[in-house]
Amino acid sequence: MLHNEHIVLTQGTDKLYIAGIDDPWVGKADIAQALLHIPEEACTILLAHEPDFADDFCKLPIDLQLSGHSHGGQVRFPIVGALYTPPHGNKYSSGLYQLPNSQLQVYTTRGIGVTRMPVRFNCRPELTVITLHS
Repeated sequence: MLHNEHIVLTQGTDKLYIAGIDDPWVGKADIAQALLHIPEEACTILLAHEPDFADDFCKLPIDLQLSGHSHGGQVRFPIVGALYTPPHGNKYSSGLYQLPNSQLQVYTTRGIGVTRMPVRFNCRPELTVITLHS
């Protein structure tokens, strides 16, 4: 768990920074604290439970935000999309997004569980494997 902090993964001379913020609803999210002392040009991944906060982070030196929270909407219909998504899980509810005018990409996993409604329709659970390339 990374609560408003980061770690550095090192392989040879390469470094990858993983930052995590607390949940803004039940904790105290502090993105400035999480990114403190990370070099501006570093490759940085942010772990943030709610995906829609990416709009607040798009001008920060973050390359990829990994999120969950929305469960992809759980019930999705063609053309309509998700019937319900929780607050801060609507705009980037499932999949990979490139934020406009920013280096930030957001990936929101549908996860493997459910919330509120114990059902999924047209929104299969997923366990995501991401391969990073320099």
